[in-house]
Amino acid sequence: MTAGQPTTASVDRRSGDPLVALSVWLDNAQPGDILLVSFSLPRWWLPEVDEQALTAIYSKRRGLGFVCTVTDSDDIAASELVRRGLTAWAEHRQLPLFSPGSPLQLSPLSIPKPWGREIWFTGAEERGLCQFSDGRYSLPIPWVQALLPDQAAGAADAPLVLLKILDPAAPEVTGDLYFELHQEKREVYVVTHVDKRAWPDGVGGIRYGFDPQRLAAAASEETFRQDYLDAVKAYESVRREIDRLPEETAPDRQLQDEEQRLRKEMDNFTYMRELRVGDVVVVPLLMPHSLQHGVRTIEFQTPVYERQILSFAQKVLTQDHWDTAEAVAQMRLTPPEYDHFDVLFEKEGVMVEQIVDFPDFEVRRVSLSPGRSLELDCGDSYQLLMMVEGKALVGDAVLGPEQAALLPSGQRFFLGHGDAAEALVALVAKPHS
Repeated sequence: MTAGQPTTASVDRRSGDPLVALSVWLDNAQPGDILLVSFSLPRWWLPEVDEQALTAIYSKRRGLGFVCTVTDSDDIAASELVRRGLTAWAEHRQLPLFSPGSPLQLSPLSIPKPWGREIWFTGAEERGLCQFSDGRYSLPIPWVQALLPDQAAGAADAPLVLLKILDPAAPEVTGDLYFELHQEKREVYVVTHVDKRAWPDGVGGIRYGFDPQRLAAAASEETFRQDYLDAVKAYESVRREIDRLPEETAPDRQLQDEEQRLRKEMDNFTYMRELRVGDVVVVPLLMPHSLQHGVRTIEFQTPVYERQILSFAQKVLTQDHWDTAEAVAQMRLTPPEYDHFDVLFEKEGVMVEQIVDFPDFEVRRVSLSPGRSLELDCGDSYQLLMMVEGKALVGDAVLGPEQAALLPSGQRFFLGHGDAAEALVALVAKPHS
């Protein structure tokens, strides 16, 4: 080759497991070389699992590094890849590029609800599939997981810890969530906003278990459960009558009054816990709960879709029944005692609190005074970082309030300030292996 003549990148086409192909190809590849791997990804998040044909694309960088992307297109011309180079080719196709060891930004997905909306960051269900982003373009999370060695972003065949925002509407009743419990799903909420239109004094609420005075006055727990069940059944009968009306037909005044009376009698059994910005609510298994209208929260939860509905003051659209009798028989009546959080580290303007430690995941709250930073060690597992206050720099990502990223395993990241004059508050979740 003549001195000064540019090298020509090679394109290697393979099929099968992308990570197996990558491990074989990477050692002998030259900077600029490209690997294409055709593979099938099981779509485990669908009710009937099928397989999707994808192509992983890797480009060698100097040293041991590479960048990668993935596409469901079968229109990939090697000549175009060589001519443009992967960076320009991906830009032309509006595909993100990911580097191993860099934060993977999470693209929010809005899911409408009768009471408002959920904003998903890591969800993978038939209802929606969240995406990783490089800050410009994005791709479905399981697609990208399949590209990265050592399950650095979690396994492509299993869900991540579920991160979402609950954003209830402001009007009373309309914005109240289901009163429900879970047998498998554990949840933790962190309050980020209380709508002053709904709660002028800034103190919102969550219906959380049952009124301790009424419970203490009952002859027994069994009597209390039966009395509550009777109250819900009475309310459900009038709720069903209203739900059967044509959509454009409003209930008459007598029916409205009856609905309000019976709903009040039913709700009087429950306990309304006050919520302010910054409060944390831990929801263990079998704990009946209903976040109230106008109270916005960040939520981390076990990634399973299951619930038992005790009651709802609107028409339930996702199922044709309530689960009251089954739920009442097994529900917790009183909440666990959570008087404080464990402070894991506190020094010179840096505080790390463990706000919950469930069997399947834990969540920590990081508070940094202006100018302070903290090293996050993701040695054995990915971590999910959600900003609450301030603008943060982590790796090559810039995150503002209610923006999130996955920090891949095997890496260390410094969480620092985008604006040195402001404090930072962040939530960090880590799965337990």
